[in-house]
Amino acid sequence: MLDSKTQKAVNQTDEEQKKAESDSIKVGAGYAASQTAYNATQEAAKTFAKPDTYTGNRTLFDSGKAKVDAKTKLFQGGQKVIDSYTGDELVLTVKEAKALYGDNWARHLAESDHTKPLEQIFKDTRNNPWVTTDDIKAAANSEDNIRVASRKFNNAIRQRTNKEYVEDDDYLERHGVKLTTEGKSQALRDGEVAEKAINRQLRSSAVKNMVKTGHEAGMAGAQNAGITTLTMSGIMNTIAVIKGEKNCEEAIVDVAKDGGTAAVTGYAMGNGLTVAAQSLSSTSSKFIQGLAESNVPGKVITAVIVTGDTLKKWGEGEITTQECLVELGEKGLNLATAGYSMAVGQALIPIPIVGAAVGALVGSMLTSSYYHNLINTLQVKELEHQERQRIISECHAAAEKTKAFRKELESYLDSYFKEYKDCFDMALSSMRFSYAAGDADGVITSANEITRQLGGQVKYETVKEFRTFLDNNSVDFF
Repeated sequence: MLDSKTQKAVNQTDEEQKKAESDSIKVGAGYAASQTAYNATQEAAKTFAKPDTYTGNRTLFDSGKAKVDAKTKLFQGGQKVIDSYTGDELVLTVKEAKALYGDNWARHLAESDHTKPLEQIFKDTRNNPWVTTDDIKAAANSEDNIRVASRKFNNAIRQRTNKEYVEDDDYLERHGVKLTTEGKSQALRDGEVAEKAINRQLRSSAVKNMVKTGHEAGMAGAQNAGITTLTMSGIMNTIAVIKGEKNCEEAIVDVAKDGGTAAVTGYAMGNGLTVAAQSLSSTSSKFIQGLAESNVPGKVITAVIVTGDTLKKWGEGEITTQECLVELGEKGLNLATAGYSMAVGQALIPIPIVGAAVGALVGSMLTSSYYHNLINTLQVKELEHQERQRIISECHAAAEKTKAFRKELESYLDSYFKEYKDCFDMALSSMRFSYAAGDADGVITSANEITRQLGGQVKYETVKEFRTFLDNNSVDFF
């Protein structure tokens, strides 16, 4: 039976072990989810990448088929086709246009082109982080953005919008383009319709892409965090069963609980971090882009997950600042070594995720053990230092007291012996003068002064009494 003090120490050790195991699982799951989000972000960057310039990349956004389909549809009924902007009749082929209209054939040849120019669409969407070049191409070549007009009209407009084109009368005149009043209004309406249709289609594509990318990253994060946690928790709980600390049912429940919690966290981190990082990739701030590309948000969130309970306890006054710093130090060291230990584990056990989980577990346990030993050593050294300081302090205090007692004693001695010294000086001086003067009674009187000062009993005061004292056989000399 353990005494209360020993039992308390054992319980404290068990609690520290459980806490270290819980922290290890959090580190492993957080790191796995964060790394998954980082990988998903890299893939998203490739998926939604766009060329830096429009020049030389027109084919990425143009669709010859869409243009052919627009003309075919317009002429398929065999009816007369009129250019809605110029009022001129249109024909399908160059041969027919030249045969019918000679030198003015360009005003009558039907030609398909984009209402909103491709280059303008590229400029408006190149920084959109959630649309692909295929999305842009689909929107740019939709029916709402393909018009059929005369070659004369299309050649002159080039990269201008309909509004810029029809409102520049000098430009139209220089290029010999004649628009009807209704044609100008129609061109303006077509430009607005095309703009709204393109924006609507691109917004829809961006939302779908964002949801799809985030969900896929979230599922991958849930899987990786879940498997990592199941592996780590499974090992820990198996050991607990072997040691008799848990039964099988309790271990299974704990493993399932840990795995479920990690999967939810992994999904949230995978989804949220990927969406956030990809969204931030379009910002003009190089600093923000750098944060997203280096997976800083993921590392911050993992750190918050791992250290949150410690900071909460400190904030609520459950632990001291020193205890808080010790716990944060251990968790910080675990976070710092997690990546290396997971990489080593994966290399030694080439089973996807499982090897990394084992590496994280081993690395975390070794780190925690090393850190605790270090802290304990420092605490012992600190206690030893404090004890030495206490003893030194007490020695100094004792020395000061000794000095005080010594001074007091010296003062007493000085006072005591001063009285004797004065007495001796006076008595001896008096004896010397009495002796010189032949005064025997004076010598006896001076000697009696010394006897009295030393506490002795005077037996005689004069020579006569001295003789009587000598003749008296009953007197005790001692």
